[in-house]
Amino acid sequence: MTVTLTAGGILAGLAPLVWYGVRWGKANLKSKTKDWKALIPLAYGFALGILGAMCVGGLLGKLFGRVRQASNAVGDKALGTTTGANTTTVAGAHVQPLTQGGAILAVLAFLALIALWKKFNKDDVRMIGSGAFSGSTVGTTAGIGGTGALALVPIVNSVGDSLLHSI
Repeated sequence: MTVTLTAGGILAGLAPLVWYGVRWGKANLKSKTKDWKALIPLAYGFALGILGAMCVGGLLGKLFGRVRQASNAVGDKALGTTTGANTTTVAGAHVQPLTQGGAILAVLAFLALIALWKKFNKDDVRMIGSGAFSGSTVGTTAGIGGTGALALVPIVNSVGDSLLHSI
């Protein structure tokens, strides 16, 4: 499965990470104890974004494919408008799609999100959504951001296939 992004798409994918990272840093860098738990919704959303982007079809695959397209379009416009830079396809990664077992775990992770949706406060919901947006774009690139997909997808596939074959 090949995933392509433009420079603008990468910009749009990095923007939420920078936004929440700076806000977290402002609140935590001067304190002696860091509130790392505040970043859990962002990390969960990032992982969900990667898993959704690794779906080869179906509802999740189409949804996150559209998210990547929107990221490219919005980011290209923002990059061109703010800097005048022309944007081209810069990141293409060949990533491993989800296996049947991995797909089962991905659906269960999204079901857990839906089941807990009313329990989250608005800030956590925004962080999860922003993390999913970033994960489906930056998390699937060929560069350092793609490390998330390279690490997460084989683990999810392995655990999911193990569970699938043990039942």
